[in-house]
This record gives sequence, structure tokens and C-alpha cells, in this order.
Amino acid sequence: MSAWIYEFCDLLTGVPITTLELDKPQFASQIIVPGSFSATIQVTNKGEAERVRQVFPAPLEWPPPAGSGRVRCDVYQGPTYEEPWDSYIVWEDTTRGSDRTDGGTIEIRGAQIASYLHHRTIWDDLAFAQEDQIDIAHALVADMQAEPGGDLGIGIQGALSGVLRDRTYLASEAATYGQRLTELASVDGGFEWIVRTSLGVGGRPVHDFVTGYPNLADPATDPLTELEVSRPGNLLAYSVGASALNTGTRWRGRGDTVNDDITQTSEALLGNIMTAMDFVGAGWPYLDQTLDYQGVLEVATLDAYARWWRDTRSGVVRVPDLTVRFDDTLPIHPHLLGNYVQVTIVDLLNPLNPDGSPSFRARWRVVGMEVTPKQRGQGSDTARLVLEEARTP
Repeated sequence: MSAWIYEFCDLLTGVPITTLELDKPQFASQIIVPGSFSATIQVTNKGEAERVRQVFPAPLEWPPPAGSGRVRCDVYQGPTYEEPWDSYIVWEDTTRGSDRTDGGTIEIRGAQIASYLHHRTIWDDLAFAQEDQIDIAHALVADMQAEPGGDLGIGIQGALSGVLRDRTYLASEAATYGQRLTELASVDGGFEWIVRTSLGVGGRPVHDFVTGYPNLADPATDPLTELEVSRPGNLLAYSVGASALNTGTRWRGRGDTVNDDITQTSEALLGNIMTAMDFVGAGWPYLDQTLDYQGVLEVATLDAYARWWRDTRSGVVRVPDLTVRFDDTLPIHPHLLGNYVQVTIVDLLNPLNPDGSPSFRARWRVVGMEVTPKQRGQGSDTARLVLEEARTP
């Protein structure tokens, strides 16, 4: 696998500033939840320092013409460097120096372009009555970009779902567009979304808000790519965590008060209790969770949220996590998020069956990936795959 290129650009205009060499970079791509980005810039000579100051100006320049909150990093994968891997907004940077060297370092941290949606607040009341949930999502993204100062040029892609919703978002709630989009998707009969980076017509990266109903890379609409990983082989490490700390077997939504009379006691609207009968019937105890949804004034909406949690987070949540050797034999890419990976493990905990077949063979859905490029040409690129346990509600 060839090296990577990191090009820094102006966030609003997309105009390139310069490329920089990054030390210890890590960058993640995920569905709905923005993936993180981190790296260190080592400044060892005057030429590097001049390029770095184009992206991260000296603290005396105010307001800063670039830097955190103002630039993005477009990541390109070799050997062709044509198709962008993903784009990340730089949200934080820390400059360090010492008396041991004339150079210095800048530590940078950020997240995928989707993180911008969590930095924009809905400041005008918005109301939707019996509109397709995908149309509502698209309208939120369009509203966020209605003025030049908030327009990142994010396009909109995705077919309608046929699922109609009523939603009211009040400016007084001070919710972000990202929060409301996440809530809109995470409901019974909901959908998935991601802000995807790809190569535009003019040869520059473009970003699109892409929806998928009920999932991204749904086999009904998209041909699925099956990845194969195995141990021994390209699977370097694995873990399967299990937690019941924040799960439940009974779920209930809680919204706003429906009483406008300030002279009377106000109580929040409560939805119906949604019980995970498969777990309770199997001997699980009651584990109760109450879910708060600001601005919701309909029991049916609260119940739809509670059903989603019941069907996806009841009992115990298992999070499979794989670290794989990332090379030409394993063609992973953020565009493959939502596809599946076939996992075969043979070790002391998972020995071969008497007939010689593997005792552990699973099929999991890839919902996130974090890449760690090889350092200074040593070792190999690795990727940590975040997987979703298959459930049949």
C-alpha cells in the first residue's frame, strides 16, 4: 500500500491551501456518527514551517485567516491519489516547542464533514406535517446551508422511504441540525445517513449527504460487497465486547409538557412502555430506560423512538471490533460502509471442528472504520473495523 497525501483546504470555499506531511495520523469514517481525525505535524525546517503557517497561522494573527474551525483536510490514498478517501474538519490544534530543538510540533484533532451539522443550531422554527422522513432530512440539510456563511456545498442524495412523519423543531430548543437528523433516523422505521466524500466533475472532492432506507448499502437497492478476513491471515486482532450498562428490557419515551396553563402543575408527556418480550420471556429481569426527546408532543412519536431502542439496544449489546491488515488484498473504503464482512477465526479459544471446519465463522455489518497508516514506510496500513451485531427483533 502506497503512502497517503493530506491536502488542507479552506472549509467554506474548498480552495486548496497546501499539503502537509502528518505523523501518526488516524482517521475514521462512520455511519451517522462523525468519525474522528488526529495527527501530529513535525516541523523540522524553514520550508515546512512556512507551509504549516499557511494552514495554522501564528497566534498573533486575529481573526485567524486559517486554522482550526476554518480548514478541512482531504485525505488521498495512493498509488493514484485521484479518489479522495474522506474529508475532515480540523476543530482543534495545539502547538508545542522545547529548548531541545529549533523545530516544534502541532497536534491536530478533528472529525468528518458530518461533524459540521453538530456545530450549527436550528435558529428558526421548522414544521413538517406528514412528509417523507427523507424529505425532512433533506430539508434540514438545505436549511442549514441556506445562507452563504453556512453553505459547505453539501449535496443531497437518497430515494424517498415512503415513511411519513410529523416533526416540529423550535428555535427555542436550541438543537443542532446533527442532533435532529440523528433522532429522525434513530426511530422505528427510520433510516441511515452519512456525508460521503467523492471525486467531483472538476477533479475536486465533493461532499454529499447520502441517505439509505432502511440502511445504507441495502441489498434491495445496492449490490453488496462481501469482505473476507481470517485469523490466521489478515486479521491481526479482534475483540467482542458485551455490555448491559446502558441497555434495557423495557423502554419508554418522555417528551415535553402539553399543558400551556402556567397556573397548573406541568408534567412531561409519557409514551407507552415498550417491552422486549423475547428477553423477558427468556428469563431476563426488567431493566428500565426512559428516553428524553425535547419538543415531542405526540405519544405515537415517543412510542416509535422507544420501539427503535427496544429492537436495537435491548438486553446486552455486543460490539465486535476487528483490526485488519489493510492492503491491496482487502479493498476497504468508506464507500463500503453498510456492507458485510465474513470473519473466520481459528485459535485456542476457537479451535477447528472435528471435520476440520472452523468453529467460529460470523457475518457482521461494517458501520465504521478507522485507518492507521504505516509510519515512515515501516510496517503496514491497518484498519479497525467497527461492526454491528445482527439482530432479528
